[in-house]
Amino acid sequence: MDSQFNSLKSSILKILLLFVFVVLLEYICVVIYFNKNNYPIGFNTNITLDYNVRNIVSHKFVTNTSSKYSKFRCTGDENNINAWQNRLCIFNNICYNVKKDQFEYYRRLRKSQSPLFYDSKLGMLQDFGNKFLSLTLRGGQPWSPVVVNQSCPQTNITWLSNLHTLWRPYFGGDNFGHTVWEDFGSIHYSLQRMNEFDDQLMIMHINKVPQDPDFVKYRDTVLITLTSRPLLEYKSYLATFNTNYVCFQKFMAGSNLVFFIPEGVREHDGREALLDKWRSKIIAHHRFDPKYIPTEHRIVITNKSASIWAKGSSGLHRSIANLHEVVKFVRETYPRIPVDVIEWHKIPFSKQIELLLKTTILITPCGGVSMIAPFLPHGSHAIIMDYYVSVDGFGFEKGSSASMEGMLLNHFPHFKKDYYQIYDSTDYVFDIPGTQDTRNDASILIKLDRLRLLIETALDDMNLYY
Repeated sequence: MDSQFNSLKSSILKILLLFVFVVLLEYICVVIYFNKNNYPIGFNTNITLDYNVRNIVSHKFVTNTSSKYSKFRCTGDENNINAWQNRLCIFNNICYNVKKDQFEYYRRLRKSQSPLFYDSKLGMLQDFGNKFLSLTLRGGQPWSPVVVNQSCPQTNITWLSNLHTLWRPYFGGDNFGHTVWEDFGSIHYSLQRMNEFDDQLMIMHINKVPQDPDFVKYRDTVLITLTSRPLLEYKSYLATFNTNYVCFQKFMAGSNLVFFIPEGVREHDGREALLDKWRSKIIAHHRFDPKYIPTEHRIVITNKSASIWAKGSSGLHRSIANLHEVVKFVRETYPRIPVDVIEWHKIPFSKQIELLLKTTILITPCGGVSMIAPFLPHGSHAIIMDYYVSVDGFGFEKGSSASMEGMLLNHFPHFKKDYYQIYDSTDYVFDIPGTQDTRNDASILIKLDRLRLLIETALDDMNLYY
């Protein structure tokens, strides 16, 4: 029996060896044939190209190392040269001419100059004009490079390889919300939109860097999230290289995203991802987890006890007028939930983030102070005071209850907004005598039953999370 099995085993092995020999022989014959006829085999990358194809390819991709020229790419309106306020661009190989105090774009000299822009009305344009980009929000700082018909300078020159951006804040640090989510945030949004990232990013201020305490505070706690390099005024910074030209391999400018539109409310579909990444980057920089979810409830009430915009002797400005009554009511109604009353301007920024991440319900007036709400954890709620509209404006009609920061906060879907609406004159008091401005000069008188309804709504909703 064993001998029959061994004989069968030997026969099968011989058949397999014969099969392998035949396959190998066939492969050798194919290789000889294809080599003889100059055909490519398998994944050979040394493919012989037709002469005309080879000539085109080499012309497109060959690099002349002796001469460099500028190029650029943009997002925004590339068919209307006058739509410069929202255009964002990355330039390669542009230089700052120190003696002339101008940024220069280098283009090949041709008999017929290559177009740089395609305007739907004006046709092909050969220069950038006087307004190609804006370096700040709302078109407050137009900027264009000067076109020079030659290659990049080759002597008395410094080349910078890290990404540089030229920028100017619009608000200068006088408002937390505008400064963090618009001025500073726009730099991060631009990096995301252009898919350009550099740990050595250099932010150049178009003017002298502000030194007022509020701006310095935000610079040292928020702007530092983008880069460890110091914010410097561009002229003094570029002069330190002691060359006639300072050239940039990568240079970004333009399109500071505006969320608060003075002429009216405008929604910003698709910006949620930009905002969430900026929020997460700030939180992570301060060594907290952007995805943190607390395990127990905590109610935090904002005591807006100070404002640089306060006008009257009361010191109030868009505050909760009956704050003490509100605090007493919340603590007595929800004795098992910790309730904190916070003066945010007295707490370091990192501590603000830490406290907000542990908060499940934030009760706050509108205005800049409410713009800390995006640092709340996932699944939390913010009860934010509206204001009464006494005059048509900002997209709201007279008699409406307006959500001042809604045009931005509504694009942070990780937390729920419960707007405390204002219906008539019994819902507010003026901060200063003789005014009729319910948007800027009135504080809110919170009706306790209405507040309780919003808190209960929040608690019911958060049963899904806590």
